[in-house]
Amino acid sequence: MEMSVDYILIDGQGEWWYEGNKIIHPEILALFKSSLTIDESTGELFIDYKGKQAPVKVEKTPFFIHGVVVEKRADGELAKVVLELDDGTRENLEPESLVLNNSGVLQVKVKAGRFEACCLPTAHFRLAELLKEDGDGGFSLVVGGKSYILGEK
Repeated sequence: MEMSVDYILIDGQGEWWYEGNKIIHPEILALFKSSLTIDESTGELFIDYKGKQAPVKVEKTPFFIHGVVVEKRADGELAKVVLELDDGTRENLEPESLVLNNSGVLQVKVKAGRFEACCLPTAHFRLAELLKEDGDGGFSLVVGGKSYILGEK
């Protein structure tokens, strides 16, 4: 007899599910998002709360970027980019982590590089506006006077 394994699913749009039911309670979502952990040796995700663990599967990434705030210097050059994540936090873009994933969507590392975050459409297009095409058909982002080549995943 095959045993089923219970897990929480984060779908491709950043919605959380358990046993076919969408998790919508704001406090529970906030708790789950803040308790999300990664096993560094296996790369598996799980929620770790009060000594109990629940496995988490993801269709794309565990975090999603829904907003982008651009800060420019007095001369108009890009000083920094702040990402607004679906868990309610904000953090500075680490430009070297910006890549175009195999679905053609911009993706970055967040939470001190521990997790990946996929851009939702509004954030994707806002970040894409900041990219500059280089002569080789690639793209780069210039932040703080330094150029970062857009990688592919």
